Amino acid sequence: MRRLDSIRQIYYRGLLRSCNYTCSYCPFGRKSPSGPTSRDEQAWRRFVAAMAAWRSPVRLFLIPYGEALVHAYYREGIAQLSTLPHVRGVGCQTNLSYPAQAWLEELRQSGAEVGKIHLWASFHPEMTSVRRFVDQLHRLHEAGLQVCAGAVGKPDHLALLQELRDSLSPDIYLFVNAMQGLKRGYTAEETLAFSSIDNLFAYDVQNAAADWEHCMGRSESCFVDGWGNVRACPRSRTVLGNLYGGLSLEEVPCTNRRCDCYIAFSNLIRHPLRQVMGGGMLWRTPEKMPVSAVFFDVDGTLTGADGRVLDSYAEALRWLSRRVPLYLATSLTEDLARRRLGHSLFVLFRGGIFADGASLRGEGWSECLPLLPLSLPQPLDRMVKVTAHQDALGHPYKYSLLPDSREEIAPLLEWLGTQPYRVSRNRRLITLIHPQAGKKEGFLRFCARLGLPTGRVLAVGNEISDADMLACTPFSCAVLTADEALKQRVRYVLNPDRLAAFFHFSK
Repeated sequence: MRRLDSIRQIYYRGLLRSCNYTCSYCPFGRKSPSGPTSRDEQAWRRFVAAMAAWRSPVRLFLIPYGEALVHAYYREGIAQLSTLPHVRGVGCQTNLSYPAQAWLEELRQSGAEVGKIHLWASFHPEMTSVRRFVDQLHRLHEAGLQVCAGAVGKPDHLALLQELRDSLSPDIYLFVNAMQGLKRGYTAEETLAFSSIDNLFAYDVQNAAADWEHCMGRSESCFVDGWGNVRACPRSRTVLGNLYGGLSLEEVPCTNRRCDCYIAFSNLIRHPLRQVMGGGMLWRTPEKMPVSAVFFDVDGTLTGADGRVLDSYAEALRWLSRRVPLYLATSLTEDLARRRLGHSLFVLFRGGIFADGASLRGEGWSECLPLLPLSLPQPLDRMVKVTAHQDALGHPYKYSLLPDSREEIAPLLEWLGTQPYRVSRNRRLITLIHPQAGKKEGFLRFCARLGLPTGRVLAVGNEISDADMLACTPFSCAVLTADEALKQRVRYVLNPDRLAAFFHFSK
């Protein structure tokens, strides 16, 4: 037996079985809200009273079968719960149909603590427009409520969901739920498109295998229905006890084989989304970790296969640069990085790490690790084109070597193995930098020079060669197209245009 007061988060679903929307794909959309709700109101008020008497910190999430916020008693209860010091947050799933301004006025008059209120707002294209939904959500977001937006991943709605993503503020997370009634798998093109909107879409498509040994359900988390019956989560059929009938839970394992929705697998302690969503896992509103600087690789991270920066990435860089210092961390020289990004984007960065750490530049300063002069032996000196990259004082910090043919590569590499350079090769192109240079070393020197604590730095890359540098910060990130080996070693897998929803940026 386990004491119920050990629970730290509770999902609640009352007796409501109606909605003011009539979506064709939802069974509750065909049940009018005009029927009596007195039993549901009584159940809800009983739950609110129980939470007011709760003796330990708790987080609450309402997941009604229908729309709760059109009913005054739910709005009043949420406001009351938000004022309780031991209630660390209270959230609700909603279609946002109740006027935002009217609710904000009610919250103000009731003395609610709006910063503790979380909204999981679902967009229903059959019932509302993108503009109206976004206006409602932005009004609540700007007032201080914690919000996320979501929609069902119906392939026919792809263009509409992209419009929704483009219309929402970048710092609002938009999730896409896999469509359960699709009756077929998503095509590769559909998966890619939905993943560009929601970088976490793949987790919802896959769901997760049940793992009772590592499930928070019944130990730290539980689901309570309108009668007070307690289950591990809303998807579990096993009743463990009753909220109003005692303070103990039966140690009965869940019989489900899969956690087949976000709310179910959000209870899994080992689920990879836990390190991405942080403390906002319960409400699907990411806990935004504080970041004071962002470092971006260039090739393959900011640029696509065609070598150009995506328009959405460019817009994200402009948005980020107004809020936090941006820096580069690239194998390219500074001149080549400028050409690759274009002047209008390059000037958004305050310098960075170039040539794999052989050259550093900040605002008003620069330094490099100079190389010894290069003198190729005969006959290689006549068969290899050498380009020296120099700093402002004429010190060479990188050599680029291009043999005339593949036949010269092997003897050239053999000779270079005896020389005091760090050697790397990309097909025929061979580059030389100082043996003590490297992205990781350059990153640490750069942060030390600027006094940037690495614990507040976000670094984004795409190749396994970025791994050592990314390991220096708790906010390591790979883009969706990154090497699979790198994605296994970082904390986040997010594209540049989705970072704003997961971090709090401050200069």
